[in-house]
Amino acid sequence: MPAQTAKQEAMETIQRLPDTVDFEEIVYRLHVLNQIHQGLKDVEEGHFISSEELKREIEQW
Repeated sequence: MPAQTAKQEAMETIQRLPDTVDFEEIVYRLHVLNQIHQGLKDVEEGHFISSEELKREIEQW
């Protein structure tokens, strides 16, 4: 099955929302969807840190 385009995925996301949804909620849902895709892209490209490294960073706060 071919990958969905961003437009197709956005449309499906909006379609799943109730008809009474307001614009603010639609924009929020699309923002979250975008952030998820950006996170997945970052992982694929190796742009992340390990749990251990994160723990060390937090301890330095």
